[in-house]
Amino acid sequence: MTGGEASRVSTGDGVTSFRVEGAGPPLVLVHGLQVGQELFAELRPHLVSAFTVITYDQRDRGETAFAPVPYTTDDLTDDLAALITALGFSRAHVLGTSFGGMVAQAFALRHPHLLDTLVLGATSQAPFRPERVAGPVAGLLGALEAGDDEKARALLARMAPTVASVTGDGGLRSAPARNDALMRRFAATRAFDTRGRLAAIVARTLVVHGRDDAMVPIQDALSMAGEIAHADVLVLAGAGHAWENDQPARAASAIAAFLADAR
Repeated sequence: MTGGEASRVSTGDGVTSFRVEGAGPPLVLVHGLQVGQELFAELRPHLVSAFTVITYDQRDRGETAFAPVPYTTDDLTDDLAALITALGFSRAHVLGTSFGGMVAQAFALRHPHLLDTLVLGATSQAPFRPERVAGPVAGLLGALEAGDDEKARALLARMAPTVASVTGDGGLRSAPARNDALMRRFAATRAFDTRGRLAAIVARTLVVHGRDDAMVPIQDALSMAGEIAHADVLVLAGAGHAWENDQPARAASAIAAFLADAR
């Protein structure tokens, strides 16, 4: 499947929505916390000439469907492993950005046999802590840490307007269901922490960071690279947290060159 059409495949206990486009070695792009695979609409076209590019929606995003129960980053890495296997690949390059970079770190530690080369963008080893953010996000994370789901739902309802949205089949998805889904995604960040563990990653790794990233300090990127034995760092001038949309052509060129050299 190389035409870029959307499709779905069984992955463990759920069904994952994905898109495959291009030709060459498989490269899976792992999106962030609040946006699905559409995050890579600008980056994908610059990669498909050299790679079979796979984008997909994680749990509680897009048309991917799992039971509405709590999960962890480890569960998300297992979903990614199931997707790679279901698509018939023995190994793949994996690029994760922001929260997707957390999933990619965990994947490298949990499923190294499926990983070829790793790209970590705009991410950290433990970024989502109440003391590191401000405003309603800090309150939401604090409520989740305290197990106060009622307060967390109320805060999330103020952060994300409670309006119904149209689903892919033309039906309506209620705002409470959407907010519960996003709350599960925020909750999945709680136990994530790879500090002191990344030395176990043996794959060649590229750490990408926008020089103007206001969400994740550049020191976090340098700290990750310092722990990983075979890591390079790419700092993109003129790019912020959404580096994949700020500098898609430049980023893709550098990533493609890195992956080709790493083979």
